[in-house]
Amino acid sequence: MEFTINDNRLTIYLAGRIDSNNVAEVERDVQNIVKQNPDRDLTFDADKLQYISSAGLRFLLKFRKSHGKITVENVSKDVYDIFEMTGFTRLFDVQKKLRNVSIEGCELVGTGLSSKVYRLDADTVIKVYDIHVPYYKITREIDLAKKAFLAGIPTAISYDIVRCGENYGVVFELIANAMNVGNSLIANDGADFDTIMEKFAAMLKLMHNTEVDDAAGFPSIKGTWLDWAEGMKPYYTAEEFNQLEKMILTVPDRKTIVHCDFHSGNTMYQSGEIVVIDMADVGYAHPIFDFAAGAFHALMSGQANVQRALSLSTANILRYWDALLIHYFETTEETRLNELKDIFKAFAYLRGALFPMKHVQIPDDLKKFYVANARRDLFPQIDWAMRQAERLTAIGL
Repeated sequence: MEFTINDNRLTIYLAGRIDSNNVAEVERDVQNIVKQNPDRDLTFDADKLQYISSAGLRFLLKFRKSHGKITVENVSKDVYDIFEMTGFTRLFDVQKKLRNVSIEGCELVGTGLSSKVYRLDADTVIKVYDIHVPYYKITREIDLAKKAFLAGIPTAISYDIVRCGENYGVVFELIANAMNVGNSLIANDGADFDTIMEKFAAMLKLMHNTEVDDAAGFPSIKGTWLDWAEGMKPYYTAEEFNQLEKMILTVPDRKTIVHCDFHSGNTMYQSGEIVVIDMADVGYAHPIFDFAAGAFHALMSGQANVQRALSLSTANILRYWDALLIHYFETTEETRLNELKDIFKAFAYLRGALFPMKHVQIPDDLKKFYVANARRDLFPQIDWAMRQAERLTAIGL
């Protein structure tokens, strides 16, 4: 019996028929897999499951008692009817098999580390995720986008989750006559650069002045960063891990929306308005978690993948970063801007140290690259970085 592990989720693949003739063997195989991989969220993939009898349903019930809510995904119509008829759709998270969409011949309109965006037709685009991005992260992103929209943040409307071969995809409305902010900034030889950046900064301020919390279904981004630090334990010494954790814990608690990856490639410009996309990491926290992303991109502006993600050259990334601070903080005073940049740079180093957990699908050599950077840039000057963290309240952010 096949299975995979992604993050803390164990996925076991069911196939063929499960009935009284083979249920004991199937149950034994599943128990062995679960025993070898304890304390993980459990998902059954039913893509190749043709039929399940009452005996098979009873075997699933046993695992529900020990694991709580269990997901059964990629369920065919016939098998879904069995789950629904017996009431199992109320006991399990049963997800129907997704329709398959071809992107052959479609125009590529955007590229990130975890996904690519293609134009499907005049009205829709499809965001195709890296094959290593699990289903639950995609459904979470759609859910968070809807919650942010209801909280007053302009976001693109998602229609449904689909398959693109072996990859998952999400079909979104195509925002008419819109380009991402990066391409808009450099259009017409940058004639509208400052106008767009003023609106861009205003959108970031809107999020930072919108209060939400976990009761509204939003995660704590401070908690997310602590989880990232925990995930990086195998890469760092105990002392280094303690320094990462201490710096995160120093950040004051706030209940305002942060995007956690707010940049010119994750926003669209349409008829003078900014629309926010890519809501995978949105939550509530102190605004520093958004400024850490901006400073990180400025530090990494020479990297080709950062330039592709932001749709900007190195020079324009640095210009964009300066303009964001000027418009957000409404100042051109050099001393003030340098003070802010110092604080944000410290958190950019922290973000870089945790980056492999934000994009868990990146190759090992790239993970080692970010760990090496942290040992070069962050840990040798950790006392300085901690002082910057302690200044967050003093600067009124």
